[in-house]
Amino acid sequence: MPRFILRWFALSVVCAGGAFGQQGTFAQIAYGGSWQTTFTLLNLSSTDLASVTLTFFGDDGSPINAPVQGSGNTASYTFTIPPSGSLNVVLANSDPTTTQGWASMSVSSGIVRGQGSFRFLLPGGAISEAVVPLSTSGSAACIIPFPVVPGATPEILMPFDNTTGQYVTALAIANTSNAPLAVPIEFDDQSNMQLVVDTLNLTVNQHMAFLIPTNYPVLAGKKGILRIKESTTAVSVLGLLANATNAITTIIPVTQ
Repeated sequence: MPRFILRWFALSVVCAGGAFGQQGTFAQIAYGGSWQTTFTLLNLSSTDLASVTLTFFGDDGSPINAPVQGSGNTASYTFTIPPSGSLNVVLANSDPTTTQGWASMSVSSGIVRGQGSFRFLLPGGAISEAVVPLSTSGSAACIIPFPVVPGATPEILMPFDNTTGQYVTALAIANTSNAPLAVPIEFDDQSNMQLVVDTLNLTVNQHMAFLIPTNYPVLAGKKGILRIKESTTAVSVLGLLANATNAITTIIPVTQ
């Protein structure tokens, strides 16, 4: 059976209001231990200088000093992007230990869009990489909405595929609210038969990222739909699908 060396790898973004002071979230960052994170950000304003701050958090929600290439270790990195310009912010170091967490973005001027790129150096020198768009106010790039049935509880839906020897799915979820959350989740097969029901208890700013069949062994060899019964304003969710060669594909959730 092919061996998946991808231990975890998933990320997400969240929407918030306001053209200025807008917030965006990259809910997975990773550096060290062959991992590198790159933020590629664009200033869409042709007249205003963009002032941007990236703030970095660990899994437990505490600030972490991330290695910003060219600027040293910092928990909060502020920079500018010229009108109609772009900028790359790279988190990379030679530490053999991998550090993971998430990052928030605030913008005080300009109109900033972009994406995160997560790179893993495989044995033998090959590179595995995946990209997810940044979602900000006025954009639903990460959570694609469907009409909500009147009276129904909104759900976030994400397909998963753990076909033995072919695929494995990773999930990331971050609590972006200022209060603890108990998030009900449910895994169903492709015939809508219930496989697993659980609750993820997330403290303020907490982040989780894991391979689904590792946390839920009964889902090994199965594929279907993950249902997360929580508001998209409180959590951010995304998944990645890795194949037997460790090529990675982003899985974008939808809301119902």
